[in-house]
Amino acid sequence: MMDILEMLRRKNPGLPLYCVTDPAFERYGRVLSHLDCTGLSATLDATPIPEEGNCYAASDAGLESLPMMEGLRRLAYGEMPIQAGYCNGNGHTLNAEEYHKCSEVNYTTTGLVLLLALPEDLRRGTLRSDDVAGFYLPPEVAVEIYPRVLHFAPCRITPEGFRCLVVLEKGTNAPLEGGVDTAAPGEGKLLWMKNKWMVCHPDSPQAAKGACVGITGDNITLNV
Repeated sequence: MMDILEMLRRKNPGLPLYCVTDPAFERYGRVLSHLDCTGLSATLDATPIPEEGNCYAASDAGLESLPMMEGLRRLAYGEMPIQAGYCNGNGHTLNAEEYHKCSEVNYTTTGLVLLLALPEDLRRGTLRSDDVAGFYLPPEVAVEIYPRVLHFAPCRITPEGFRCLVVLEKGTNAPLEGGVDTAAPGEGKLLWMKNKWMVCHPDSPQAAKGACVGITGDNITLNV
């Protein structure tokens, strides 16, 4: 584990990089060390990795049928309805940061890096990329990312790509009923999908789709 982290640090000297087991992660989330993940790895490994880019499925029947999901629903969501899906792919660039007003649970079978920022780093819809830190998530470790912590699609750490479980409150990331309004005041301009507020870098695909531009500085690329 430390060999991978040291390699990532050598190749990305300008990016603060930690493991999720480091105390630095405690402001962003927690490791769910007591969660029974029986059957999760095999089910997640059955989900596809696209040849290019990333793919996201908000809800996957195989993942949602796992017995451990009921324990997770109680542990991280206080028995609120949840959805379990995945984000898999080959992404390695920041592009955007989003947040939800519920926790997000992640788990991987491949290892990956999460690019995270704290809620207080987002000021009037603007985020400096210098305030983003990378956190290595080792295989078969589950983490809870706290509400309002900024995150986006993971970054791969090998040419084979990554697989990542994504658990959220049910309905998150569904299309907005009232549509996107990037001219709305305050936080409203960041609302991109249900329970998803997002700010993007001007050079990102999200900016080209009309999302609110607010990330300044370099569009971070994770070198591996």
